[in-house]
Amino acid sequence: MSKEKNQIKKAPTSPHLQIYRWNVSSLTSIFHRLTGVALYFSVIAISWYIIFFTYQINTGDISESCDCPMTVIMNFIFAAAGIAILFSLFFHFCNGIRHLFWDIGKGFEKETATTNGILVIILSFLLTAITIGTVLYFKYT
Repeated sequence: MSKEKNQIKKAPTSPHLQIYRWNVSSLTSIFHRLTGVALYFSVIAISWYIIFFTYQINTGDISESCDCPMTVIMNFIFAAAGIAILFSLFFHFCNGIRHLFWDIGKGFEKETATTNGILVIILSFLLTAITIGTVLYFKYT
């Protein structure tokens, strides 16, 4: 009988990605996992970076003051990666606090979950911008 109802209504037996409507909570959940993976691999990359430049021998050649295009490109890539890691750290932190509230049973209502998800995203961007601004302020003063 229920199979006939599903066929009459043309309703799927389980949610499919083609008809699933995305919401803030699903996006923050996916990005929470992605930022966790990104932070894991960034720890490995930062550790390699520290070890590599710790044991690099300074020969005093002119490569340190080179203004070649490849140096500019690499500096841009490292700066972009640093900003991405910083955003990942703040997003994962803020969304982790949201998950802690969910663990104690708070914030499951649809409106509250949506508001908290938007707040997590805005706060992550805000904390990233404040940190970048602080770094630039201390670098150039």
